[in-house]
Amino acid sequence: MRISRKAVLGAFAVYAVALFTGTHWPNLQINGPVERSDLYVHFGAFGTWAFLAACCRFFGPVFSGRNLVLSWLLSLSYACFDEGLQAIPALGRTCAWDDLLANSVGISIAIAGLAIVGRFFGPASAK
Repeated sequence: MRISRKAVLGAFAVYAVALFTGTHWPNLQINGPVERSDLYVHFGAFGTWAFLAACCRFFGPVFSGRNLVLSWLLSLSYACFDEGLQAIPALGRTCAWDDLLANSVGISIAIAGLAIVGRFFGPASAK
């Protein structure tokens, strides 16, 4: 089953707006069963952002090296931008290196996962 590019772009747009809203909501606190539960949220949230960005095919076919590398760079750039905006005092948020590291690990794992899937199950693997 092939999902239309329009549907993927729509899902990405909705997710990107929701993530931006969540990461800039004033004084938002995430408390969980373990200390710094927010790092798991950063990991998953930005990994999902990267996955959806790559699936949008902004830079070529989903599993192409060009698309994956440029989607990885785009995602890391956005993560830096997003984390930097949290330093705005009026938001009452925290701009932290460990948050950015969690974002980066989530992004890298999502893109690496797509590269592995593409290697074994993508169009080129059928040849």
